[in-house]
Amino acid sequence: MTGVEEHKKTLKELEADILEKMRLHLVPERQKIIGFAASEAATNCFAILLHNKNLISAGYNVNHKRFASVERAKSTFSFDFPRKKELMELLVKEETLRDRLCYGRSKSPSEAEEAIKIFFEIKKIVSDETGEDL
Repeated sequence: MTGVEEHKKTLKELEADILEKMRLHLVPERQKIIGFAASEAATNCFAILLHNKNLISAGYNVNHKRFASVERAKSTFSFDFPRKKELMELLVKEETLRDRLCYGRSKSPSEAEEAIKIFFEIKKIVSDETGEDL
């Protein structure tokens, strides 16, 4: 079962990996890893918010594929939660970047940087809404 503590642990690991790539100036060369890590970290942030608001139970799988489109995300997460519209749009953008970065030829480094930026936006929203220092 995946509870909130497991999501937090995974988030810390993925964020550390992203920060390491940034510190070592490896974002352009490691964009596939960045795409994966940013998407998974964002999804774990979202799961933490849903757990915090008692909207999902331990073991519920917040799969990144549910953010393939705003419509799919809204139908999967039909219940209300803080800043829903903003979070759905950011998570869909993150999923789009994941697909672009993880598959096919290398992309512009700016796309990997955008994925990182969106992850940190999502993390800040979740921290603000939960009152937790993620």
